[in-house]
Amino acid sequence: MFVRSSWLLLWGTIVWASAEPVTLHIGGTFPMESGSGGWAGGEACLPAVEMALKDVNSRLDILPGYVLNMTNHNSQCQPGLAMQQLYDFLYKPPTKLMLLTGCSPVTTVIAEAAPVWKLVVLSYGGSSPALSNRNRFPTLFRTHPSANMQNPTRIHIMEKFKWKRFTILMSVEEVFVTTAKDLEAIARKKGIKVDRQSFYGDPTDAMKTLQRQDARIIVGLFYVTEARKVLCQAYHHGLYGRRYVWFFIGWYADTWYIPPPEEHLNCTAEQMTEAAEYHFTTESVMLSRDNIPAISEMTGMQFQQRLTQYFQKDTANVGGFPEAPLAYDAVWALALAFNCTRNNLPSHIRLENFTYDNKVIADTLFQCVKNTSFRGVSGKVMFSDSGDRIARTQIEQMQGGKYKIMGYYDTTSGDLEWYNKEQWLNGKGPPPDSTVIKKHAMTVSNEFYYPTILFAVLGIAACVFIYLFTQKHHERLIIFQSQPECNNILLIGCSLCLFSLFLIGLPSDDISISESLFPLLCHARVTILLFGFTFAYGSMFAKVWIVHRMGATENQQLASRQKDEEENTPWEGIRTLISTMVGRQALMRKSSGQAYGALLEKRNTVLNQPISSSKFYVIVAALTAVDVFVCFVWVLIDPLHLTEQKFPLFTPADSEEDEMIMPVLQQCQSNQQEVWIGIIMGFKCLLLVFGTFLSYETRNLKLRFINDSRFVGLAIYNVAVMTLVTAPVVTLLIHGKVDANFAFISLTVLICTYISVGLIYGPKIRHIIKVPPSADEIQLNGNVGPGVMSKVDQKRYDMLKKENETLQIQIEEKERKIHECKERLEELTKNSETEDMNAQLLCENDKQIADENLTYSTATTLTTTIPLIDLQNGNHPGQIYENDNDDDGSSTSSDEILL
Repeated sequence: MFVRSSWLLLWGTIVWASAEPVTLHIGGTFPMESGSGGWAGGEACLPAVEMALKDVNSRLDILPGYVLNMTNHNSQCQPGLAMQQLYDFLYKPPTKLMLLTGCSPVTTVIAEAAPVWKLVVLSYGGSSPALSNRNRFPTLFRTHPSANMQNPTRIHIMEKFKWKRFTILMSVEEVFVTTAKDLEAIARKKGIKVDRQSFYGDPTDAMKTLQRQDARIIVGLFYVTEARKVLCQAYHHGLYGRRYVWFFIGWYADTWYIPPPEEHLNCTAEQMTEAAEYHFTTESVMLSRDNIPAISEMTGMQFQQRLTQYFQKDTANVGGFPEAPLAYDAVWALALAFNCTRNNLPSHIRLENFTYDNKVIADTLFQCVKNTSFRGVSGKVMFSDSGDRIARTQIEQMQGGKYKIMGYYDTTSGDLEWYNKEQWLNGKGPPPDSTVIKKHAMTVSNEFYYPTILFAVLGIAACVFIYLFTQKHHERLIIFQSQPECNNILLIGCSLCLFSLFLIGLPSDDISISESLFPLLCHARVTILLFGFTFAYGSMFAKVWIVHRMGATENQQLASRQKDEEENTPWEGIRTLISTMVGRQALMRKSSGQAYGALLEKRNTVLNQPISSSKFYVIVAALTAVDVFVCFVWVLIDPLHLTEQKFPLFTPADSEEDEMIMPVLQQCQSNQQEVWIGIIMGFKCLLLVFGTFLSYETRNLKLRFINDSRFVGLAIYNVAVMTLVTAPVVTLLIHGKVDANFAFISLTVLICTYISVGLIYGPKIRHIIKVPPSADEIQLNGNVGPGVMSKVDQKRYDMLKKENETLQIQIEEKERKIHECKERLEELTKNSETEDMNAQLLCENDKQIADENLTYSTATTLTTTIPLIDLQNGNHPGQIYENDNDDDGSSTSSDEILL
């Protein structure tokens, strides 16, 4: 049975071959010149179609008994001209079974009208994505892949080189507008920013816009004539070179950028070549490069060689040469569809009987074209439901004036086959998609940070050494009587302040802080410096506060006593009655001196009593509690977080890359930071001012068990001045200057801590080193020796001593006169002859002596010298607090003595 069928088929073929073949007519439009910006693909596609017709007609197994004939017109890629040619195809015999079209504008108008005459349209050059609309173009098929198939390839290239922004420059043509919309939609789904610029005819204004927009990655969608105009304008506007990457359509000729003389471009071939270097092209694979023969028994390379021989010239500038394999395969697809239709028609219907209203033949032909699948010189030829060709996309880059294949992209699988052969100007890798704005964190320079850290470490080490030193010599009187527990709090506070400099100087040039850890750094800075200040300054404030309170209480009693004595002592009246009240006045003066001495003794006893350490702890704890409460509420309600203050951009002087530097200052900020800073700074400033006032008030007062109060006052002066000066400068004047800000803060902390520790512990260490323990005021039995007087007491003591010496001299002189009088009296008693006269003389002398003793009596001397003797005997050790009016106190003492 099989042998019989084979013989019948062979016999039918011989019969058909021997008979006159039936001609099947088709119509074709070919753009032989580009016209006003079109595509001159017919220059190479028409010879390819003619070659295909010849090859098909020579095959006995393809359409036996039929030959294909084509009527063609030059459409010039003009839709209006194409409509006139379509009219000629339809109304001038013979009847056309199918139409071949070239560029997209022509394909659009013909394919949209063809269904009215039941014609199938097969396009070899239409790439417009709009042609995929089956409702609009129900009978259209394309061997040229849709331009939309290149869009996924472009997006994959963007992702490969990490480009997140590009610009589309397109000509106002439907094919390019549709492609641009599809590309933009895909890009936005991938999170890539897209800008679009369009032009018609002259791209100059569009290029200026690209320059203003700082476009770097540019996808060009236009015909080759417009592409040369765009490239020339890119050269003149500087939109080429290291910072720019262009994507052009891949179906241009290999030397498309060389300007032909008739276009009169304002660019030379050398300029165009320079501007075109390193651009990319994407185009569907149009030529099979494997060695597997196609249905025409030629490989893709053999077809290309055959077509090249036809032109007998360089095909680089031949329009449509890359698309010629698509035109060649279009004829084979048409022939196979006719062959399929012939075999599937009813027996009474012949293919050559087709008319423009024959629906049976039209439907059969449509299904046969849709199901066509063969291997052509352009690769696998098959159509999707929308009539589009399914093919891979080829990526090329121009290197040294020649295109080099970079890889392939398979649309169906989504795989990108990349050869890693891309090149870039200066060999520095792909350029950025825009001017790279690099954030430069404004950090503390190493020239400031490391010296500061060195001094901070030395300060902390000094605090540790001083603590160990004082612990070793804690039994020494100068340590014991200086409240060492309170001084230890000072050391802890100074150490915390010095340690905070480690954190305040971060981030530095060599040390960076991640954004997740920055809030922790912010809170650590504030709390450590705040508590360090509270411990250090609070310990000194506690001392001056206690000294002031104790001195103020006792001085008030002493001043009240002195005032009463001054008001109740009528000096003038006493001087008047002194002659009659010698004995009683001496008794009164003795009583007054004893009362004053008793008051001094009570005052000094109170001031020199040991002071409990708990009093100091309570004050420091109260100040710390305020800080803890404020910090806790701050962190709980309005925590600190990282904010960035941006400064104006600048271009690095020594950089060739397309980048600009944006200085960024990393700051610790909260929503209501001004309020919290105001609360803390207000409280601390009041504390500083109040501490300075107390230090001034207690400047002349010394307590035995706070023996360093004067140095504490000096330290408070230093801290107050430095802090009150630095805080406004850092907050208002140099807030955005990192190095200056850190320098002011670090200098303030270092100066305050070093001077405070030096003032408090320097004299103690010097005393311990130079003075042996045996020379201390405290003896082994624990008795207290003489104290040290204050300036006021020392001044009073010196005046009393000087007045007492003067009175002693006067007393000695009077005593001498009294002695002389007694001797003279003895001589007079021996003279018996002048007994009456001697008696009278004796009475006169006794009266004189009585008058003299009334003013200069021994009792008066004893009464006057009572305070002096008390001070000299050390019965009132310690210091005496007086007001600044020293002259008043001295005058009072002098008046008392002169009485």
